[in-house]
Amino acid sequence: MKSECLRRVCAVALVSLFAAGVQADELKPKVEIAAANSEYPNRRGPELNREMLTGEGAAARVLTYDDSAAVDLCRQPGRRELDAILPIATDHGSFASGVVLDRDRVLTAAHAVQGADRFFVRVRGEYRRARLVLVDHQWDLAVLRVGTGNIRPLPLAMGEPVAEQRVWAAGFPRASAMTMTEGVLQENLAGALHTSASIDTGQSGGGLLSCANGEWQITGMLRGFGAYLEGDHYIKLENHSVSVSADQIQRFLASSDAW
Repeated sequence: MKSECLRRVCAVALVSLFAAGVQADELKPKVEIAAANSEYPNRRGPELNREMLTGEGAAARVLTYDDSAAVDLCRQPGRRELDAILPIATDHGSFASGVVLDRDRVLTAAHAVQGADRFFVRVRGEYRRARLVLVDHQWDLAVLRVGTGNIRPLPLAMGEPVAEQRVWAAGFPRASAMTMTEGVLQENLAGALHTSASIDTGQSGGGLLSCANGEWQITGMLRGFGAYLEGDHYIKLENHSVSVSADQIQRFLASSDAW
């Protein structure tokens, strides 16, 4: 990626999505961080459109589950863990992802639900109406309250993540089937986790998972992906994403009685 930036003019400014307190000159290499939620253009009516609810019209990348992971519990997240990653939609036409952190509580990205009046979370194949109960725009975090049934919540990781730690980014790109990519933690910049796990539009609010002693946990919440400037437009980096750390999520949740 560094050689790629040497051949092109890389972005040096950060959009408002990036966490406050991290300056442009701290990024190595310098990249633009783009929101990883998405909207269907010209579809901002009060009702959800059919493509958003069913995933039709999107290029699906179907995740296959590896049953042999039971032998090596840290090989990759299994069905039980990935069941806690859910699709989210709003009445203004955006869609994103979310993580069940507690019974009837789903964490997602604040920018994915900003400006909406109604929120929906797909649970067991059915979109359910949700209520926004907690939001922090500075760190791009939000909590939705919705019936999650018997879905097992994912615990937040305790302690600082380790450089080169293996991570998996899971979410629903472009309102389609779940996608999971593997990467490593590259750097922790004041609670912003930079990893090599690739993500795409619609995965904001999804889970950055890691495994410790056979137990899967949420190391961070997916927030955006990197891009570099070429001419007058940005090119998405396939191997750079940014997440909010579990430690910062813990502080966010502890700051409110609504949790």
